[in-house]
Amino acid sequence: MIGRFFRSTVGQILMITASSSTVTFLFSLALFSWLYPNAPPRPPWPWSVAFRIESLVDGLRGVPERDRAALLAGVRWPLTEARLATAASVCDALSKDTRELEAVLQDDLAATSGKVTVRECSDAPLETRVQILVGLGEQTLAVRTHAVNGTRRRLTFPLVGALVFLGVAVVLMSAWAVWLVIRPLRRLSDQVTTFGEQMSFVPLAEEGPLEIRRAAHAFNLMQERVTRSIQDRTRMLAAISHDMRSPLTRMRLQLDTAEPTQMVQKLSRETILMQDMVTSALGYLGNRSSSEAFEPLDLAALLQTICDEYADAGVEIHYTGPDALTVVCKPNAIQRAVGNLLENAIAFGSRIDVIATSAGDQVAVTIGDDGPGIPAHQLAEVIEPFVRLDPPRNARPGSLGLGLSIVSDIVQEHGGRLTLSNRVEGGLLALIELPLVASAP
Repeated sequence: MIGRFFRSTVGQILMITASSSTVTFLFSLALFSWLYPNAPPRPPWPWSVAFRIESLVDGLRGVPERDRAALLAGVRWPLTEARLATAASVCDALSKDTRELEAVLQDDLAATSGKVTVRECSDAPLETRVQILVGLGEQTLAVRTHAVNGTRRRLTFPLVGALVFLGVAVVLMSAWAVWLVIRPLRRLSDQVTTFGEQMSFVPLAEEGPLEIRRAAHAFNLMQERVTRSIQDRTRMLAAISHDMRSPLTRMRLQLDTAEPTQMVQKLSRETILMQDMVTSALGYLGNRSSSEAFEPLDLAALLQTICDEYADAGVEIHYTGPDALTVVCKPNAIQRAVGNLLENAIAFGSRIDVIATSAGDQVAVTIGDDGPGIPAHQLAEVIEPFVRLDPPRNARPGSLGLGLSIVSDIVQEHGGRLTLSNRVEGGLLALIELPLVASAP
């Protein structure tokens, strides 16, 4: 149960925070010990001063009165002034500190010494502001020492250093703890994004706190099932489409050799349409499993060549752009994407404009026609597979609605974007944006 708790996110953060606090305390203790190896912390007021006064009084009581002055002169005490007098003037100021010191000295020296008086001389410097008078027979021990507020050091270097180190250590350790927790979450987020774009199964390392490991395990199972389902359906559709080609070819051959009646001609046209649909489906499935390598391609030369071929076939098509424009891509895939857009433009328009431009590390290819265009609310929908529009743009027989979907997949595979829009003067405008140097995702 305890081990399970410390494998959770909350448990790991608590454990790391507790560890950082322990390390900080041990370091602070070591710092104090190194800076002051033989010096215990100063006792609070008034115990240190009272102890020194009592020690001095005990020492003076053990010697004759005539030798006390010599003894007092030969002893170095951490008091500002200490002398013997027969009569000493008494300061008249009282404070909380002087009352505390006087009460302590009276309790400790009442049985061995005379009257004890502690006052504060307000006109004296801080170092000699407190006056202590202790009766020693006919003599009086007059001591001057510092005032409490004048010499108490509240912010010393070890204390400030320890506090600074404590703050920095807690911040650093907390940041490290958050980073340890966030790193698996970031990897999971990146993997989810990659899977959404490529739909390919790449196992995610199951590490980190318990909750994140569970999420990673569930995500691995999910992407494995989704990938397997897509692959099974793709293989099934590809097998059906492939198996239909042979009987359709045989049917077409038989119809071509049969007596040319009206029924035969109608069946022949329908057979051709079915072959076109099967070819389109196989092309779409083949594009999704393509393993073509990326290599340099003169995109401007490709566009000019395609436009010249269509122009030779009687299509009114015009190319505008540079004479040379090199991009790193899959040449066959890009040629197919451009070909699909041109086929759509030729099917629905009478004039085609092809424009190529480059800016920075991006290249743009625009293909426009003067056809009926696409309703604005269907511009995004038409890119999806098997989507066909209503007339007049659906008058093309044998279409499965895969052309634009194939183009979109190819462009996304290159890290680009396909955008459709309607021209102001009428017709459809297809924009392909690609990086000059694409790479395998």
